Amino acid sequence: MSWFLKLYNKFSARKYGWHPSWLHESINSFGDDLLEYIKVFQSKYNLKEDGKVGPKTFRVLLTARDEELSKVKNHILIDGRKEKIDCNTKINIMPLNCFRTFRKERKPNMIVTHWDVCTSASKCYRVLKARGLSTHFCIDNDGTIHQFVDPNNIAWHAGSPANKRSIGIDFSNAFYTKYNKWYTRKGFKRRPVLIDSTVHGVRLKAHLGFYSEQIESYKKLVKILCEYYNIPKVVPKNKDGTLDTGVVKQVSKARFNGIVCHYHITRRKIDCAGLELNKIIDNLN
Repeated sequence: MSWFLKLYNKFSARKYGWHPSWLHESINSFGDDLLEYIKVFQSKYNLKEDGKVGPKTFRVLLTARDEELSKVKNHILIDGRKEKIDCNTKINIMPLNCFRTFRKERKPNMIVTHWDVCTSASKCYRVLKARGLSTHFCIDNDGTIHQFVDPNNIAWHAGSPANKRSIGIDFSNAFYTKYNKWYTRKGFKRRPVLIDSTVHGVRLKAHLGFYSEQIESYKKLVKILCEYYNIPKVVPKNKDGTLDTGVVKQVSKARFNGIVCHYHITRRKIDCAGLELNKIIDNLN
C-alpha cells in the first residue's frame, strides 16, 4: 500500500507545488520516511493520519510553512542540512517539475551567475515556475538570498551539460534603465547605470547594474558554496589577467572549475554584463 501513497504524494506535489523538505529539511524524496513525517504532521494538527498530502493537509502545511519561513533569517539548505550564512535568507523550494532531484551526493564544479530580468526575487520565482525552469538561488534587491532549489539537486538554468555540473545564482535585476523609476517608487535606491559593458566583443546599451547589498550577499553565498563543494575561487581570464567576457570553451562544456557568468556558456546570453566578477572573486581569497 505504501507504493500507492508514494505515488499519490508525487502527484500531489506536482499539483499543489509543495516539496518533501517542507515536512522535514532532511527529506528530499518520496520514500517511507516522508510518509512517517506526513503522519506526524497530520497528528500534530488533528488531521486524518493517512500519510497523504491531500487538499486539506496541503492547506495546513502551506500555512505552517509560511509561518516557519517568516522566522528564517540566516541559513541556506545544502543537501538538506542547514548552513549558516551572515545575511537574511528566505527558503522557497520550487515544485518538483521545475528541477531534477539527485539522490547521490552531487559534486558541482561551477557556479553560474545570472540576472533574472525581473523586478524582485518573488517575481523571478513566479516566472521560473510558470516556465518549468529553476535556479538554485536568487539575490533580491535588498540582498536577501532566496533559495529555490537545494544545490544537491539539478536546477534548469544554464542548459546542457552545464546544469548537471553547476549551481545557479541569479541577481534580481530588471536590466532596462526605465525600471529605475519602479525601484525608486518602491522605496529602493536608484540602481547604478552601466554604460560601458562589453560582452562577446559588443558594447551594450546602458543597462542597470547591481546594488552593493546584492554584491555583498553574493560574496558570502559563493564563499560558502565554494568551500562546501571544493570549487576553486577562480574565473575565466584573458592572457593579460582581465576577465574574459566571451564564450569559453571549457565553460560551455562544463569542464571549467570555478565561477562564471552565463555569457561564458553561450553567445545567446549576456548576463551578467558589467559584473566585475574577477574583482569580486579575487577579494574572496
